[in-house]
Amino acid sequence: MPSVTPDDAPLLADLMPWSVAPIRLGRGWPTAPDAATLKARWDALVKAEVPERETLFEPTRSRTLHSAVSQLPGQSSGTEKLIRATGPAPEPVRVLRAPFDEQWLIPDHRLLDVARPELWRVADEQQVFVVETPVAPGASGPFLLASSILPCSAPAASAPLPPPRSRGTQPGAGPVGPPGHPPRPLPTPADVLAWTVTTARPGPTVPLTRDPEIWSQGVELGHRVLWLLRRNGDRPKLPGGRRPYVRAPLPPLPSPSTTTVTRRPSTSTRAASPRYHPSPGTSR
Repeated sequence: MPSVTPDDAPLLADLMPWSVAPIRLGRGWPTAPDAATLKARWDALVKAEVPERETLFEPTRSRTLHSAVSQLPGQSSGTEKLIRATGPAPEPVRVLRAPFDEQWLIPDHRLLDVARPELWRVADEQQVFVVETPVAPGASGPFLLASSILPCSAPAASAPLPPPRSRGTQPGAGPVGPPGHPPRPLPTPADVLAWTVTTARPGPTVPLTRDPEIWSQGVELGHRVLWLLRRNGDRPKLPGGRRPYVRAPLPPLPSPSTTTVTRRPSTSTRAASPRYHPSPGTSR
């Protein structure tokens, strides 16, 4: 980029100085792909007697059935020690368990070894979390992900997007530009975030440019990337607006002791009930 070398590119920490280490669960069972499974696991825990309850809980040095902790910000979980806990599970919430892996989590401070309350405190409809992804040396990325839901996988930087306001109400905001060039408006926080997600490099660093055309192209691409990553809370859809679903469960695998496979020239191959037809000769 013009006038910017890799050594000159600012660090992500300079652009987003507020960052938090990842949430450490300490146990895997408080997360699941569906909320119903979590409620069933909680019911099994609180209905179990003490010896079995301890086994189900999977205690660590940070959390046991006797740990006393406060509620997470914005959550309504109980605060009594789990050794005496009863009642239904706290309502599960969506979290980013791993890159591109959204799951459900029981938002109970007693279940999480390191819950990072500061992350829960800033989570709302306008909050955007920028998540650093572990990328192997020499890989092309992506180095950053953006999420509207709480990340539980990697260090997260906060990128709050304030509601849009009139330019005239923003202190110090106005058209700017080098002498002799048409003035252009200051970039918005959303534009800076879009550029950052698109151009981040190992470090992570964020190259900048003085070329307005390159900046516009990067911001436009970044907004598209942000929409794909966040989807504004919408569930993934197939082309045409259809949602993916399973039409029918896969049949059980046949027993190796009873399965017979026969091969006949120019005919289909049979293995239990499925039929596997030979490939055309041109594709062999």
